[in-house]
Amino acid sequence: MKKAVDSKVTRLTSEAQRQLLSEVAAENEDAITKPAFRARTVQQKNPLKNVYFGDTHVHTSWSFDSYLSGNRKGPEEAYRFAQGEPMTLFSGEVAQLTEPLDFVAIADHAESFGLFEGCTDKDLTPKQKDFCQQFDNPSLSLLFDLKRDTLARPPKAPIDLCGEDGEFCRKHGKTTWSKMQQAADAAYEPGVFTTIYAYEYSPLWPDMGSTHRNVLFRNHIVPDHVVSAFDAPTALDLWRTLENTCAGECEFLTIPHNLNRYQGKAYSYEDEDGGPYTEADWQRRSQSEPLAEIFQAKGNSECAIGLNTNDEECGFEQFYPLCEGENRGKCASDGSFARDGLKFGLQLEQQLDFNPLRFGFIGSTDTHNSTPGDTEAWDYRGKIGLRDLTAKKRLGKQKLQPGTHFSYNPGGLAAVWAEENTREAIFDAMKNKETYATSGTRIRLRFFAGWDYSPALSQQEDMIEQAYAGGVPMGGILQQETTSTQPKFLIWAAKDPNGAKLDRIQMIKSWVENGENKEAVFDIACSNNQSPDPKTGLCPDNGARVNLDTCEVSATSGNEEIKVVWQDPNFNSDHSAFYYVRALQNPTCRWSSYDAIRLGTKTAENISVIKERAWSSPIWYSPQPIKTNQPNKL
Repeated sequence: MKKAVDSKVTRLTSEAQRQLLSEVAAENEDAITKPAFRARTVQQKNPLKNVYFGDTHVHTSWSFDSYLSGNRKGPEEAYRFAQGEPMTLFSGEVAQLTEPLDFVAIADHAESFGLFEGCTDKDLTPKQKDFCQQFDNPSLSLLFDLKRDTLARPPKAPIDLCGEDGEFCRKHGKTTWSKMQQAADAAYEPGVFTTIYAYEYSPLWPDMGSTHRNVLFRNHIVPDHVVSAFDAPTALDLWRTLENTCAGECEFLTIPHNLNRYQGKAYSYEDEDGGPYTEADWQRRSQSEPLAEIFQAKGNSECAIGLNTNDEECGFEQFYPLCEGENRGKCASDGSFARDGLKFGLQLEQQLDFNPLRFGFIGSTDTHNSTPGDTEAWDYRGKIGLRDLTAKKRLGKQKLQPGTHFSYNPGGLAAVWAEENTREAIFDAMKNKETYATSGTRIRLRFFAGWDYSPALSQQEDMIEQAYAGGVPMGGILQQETTSTQPKFLIWAAKDPNGAKLDRIQMIKSWVENGENKEAVFDIACSNNQSPDPKTGLCPDNGARVNLDTCEVSATSGNEEIKVVWQDPNFNSDHSAFYYVRALQNPTCRWSSYDAIRLGTKTAENISVIKERAWSSPIWYSPQPIKTNQPNKL
């Protein structure tokens, strides 16, 4: 198949590469401000934990949609890119991380496994040969045809190549899975760079809906085949099948992404088939799914203004408009955002006597260009091959609406607090939810809660040691304490070494009162030694500005670091609640501003600034004894 592919790419180059090269030649890289490359800092094992930045949602040419979009870079190239090596993309643009990643999970679509190996089988039928000949040619129309064809099939029906029972692709899919493990092992350097065995489970829905999940494993002990949507039509089927195939010392977790595309099914009393969740189903979900990916290239899944909140920061990088009427396709609806899911968990706690939706946060990219962690706005080179592989194509229709490349963003990063950079340590941190999400920046963020923290704790040299000893970190559960009336929260944030300074720290709180969910958002620490306005509760403008001709940012306004101990002024020990932190940077250019400057086509539509951010995993308060085997308890 590779020989056929190479000829197709050559033929495509002779017809279309000239246009791509012309568009790239028009890009003036000298017109923008770029940071200097930073070598990786290797961190030694630390019982108080180090922060590691990674990407758990990376697609390479081994995913059919990436391949059909022209990408020819496989896992080996992706791992090298993650470690700082530049990559020349199909258009001729060159991408490179300013700083290498610490860990990567390549999560190619399980539904693609077996396609490449199957097309080299010497006993193909004429129908299978026809399919493979089409598949060889980079084609967006074929990609959309394949998606439509798959949607039209009954559940568990495989594509034409796989045969009636799918056994052909299952056999060859084991080879794909084995090759992915070999590539991961070749790049794995414990303590320096970690590769995690993973794949994506990707059922298809009409109207761009999806309930996709990445499946990650703790170490090299994994099933001999992956579970695709052809094997398991729903998430419950996925978890049950994984429980049966990932046995003994095998451990897995799943991470849902693009909650904003779940059409209300992310957090609902019903599963994808419309059947009710049982208590056993909720227990299974609680054990299998400790995290949610709340930020990636297809938008922000934290929250949306107008859906159970008026929080203005929920308007950040929204991919979909709000749904109207009965329509649930290509729009944002209730039950499709992480904050709604956390609130739903508090309600379920009242009904089930346990909370099955205590999940933490991570971000990732969902890149289909084999470029893990390429989240810096200045270096954004698109998301999916030929569709957005030049600045001209990315700017395209300068309107934030689904389906336009302008509405995408570079994606986010996963940050974990772990003792060392190994598969087991990073997986355990994810399982324990001592993780946070960023919008692509590398803000350092820690968050603890305890009953007896001193107001001066944030100024102590042994601050972190005391925080662990007297409380719980992000992802933990704080139980009722009779000797005190109010919990105290310790927050520490430090700017990205390559990014803008910090603007403010916010606390998001939700609780159940008289059977109803309530919400409050507090500005709890401001930059430049300022304090929140006593009337509005908001931090004043710190004066940070962006030069829209070069994207240079203010060097004086903002903080390098913010540390604070905060106490909830409205705490009620009878109310179950969750808290999480949002750390906001000073304004910086959106990626579209950099592309507009490159092309010399600045307009009011394409020049804009954003506030990059980090979201901690929540800490929960429970007035009831914890009845499930949850980690990080006090």
